[in-house]
Amino acid sequence: MNLQFVSPILPAIELPDRQCALENLSALRKEWEAGAEGKSLISVSGSVGLMLFDVTTLLGLTPEEQVLVLGEKLFLQALVASQ
Repeated sequence: MNLQFVSPILPAIELPDRQCALENLSALRKEWEAGAEGKSLISVSGSVGLMLFDVTTLLGLTPEEQVLVLGEKLFLQALVASQ
């Protein structure tokens, strides 16, 4: 698989509260584990787009930053799917 980003250089995302980001990512992993019903997260299939949307949301990115990271199409699709 050959992945390419829209912009080869994305601005670094500064995490204002690194501890909070770590706690949020850990909480997200726990939610995914609960949804996996005991199966390994390595073997569970899921939507990469929604996973990326979850991560950008939990990192506290603004909608504008999410569009930059995810691209406008994926961002809009994820918004619709998450409602």
